[in-house]
Amino acid sequence: MQNLKPADELSEIRATLVRLQAREASLCAALQQETPTLPKPRPGWPIRRKTEGLH
Repeated sequence: MQNLKPADELSEIRATLVRLQAREASLCAALQQETPTLPKPRPGWPIRRKTEGLH
């Protein structure tokens, strides 16, 4: 790593963060397009019953 002034190093770090956040957003968008969306289950479904005492 180079000997940078703190202000220069900070600006490089911030630029790297912006680049990585943009890459994260593009990867998330690509993943959402590849992954099929499943229908949301209905409220209260599946019905869970106590199995004790039914038989």
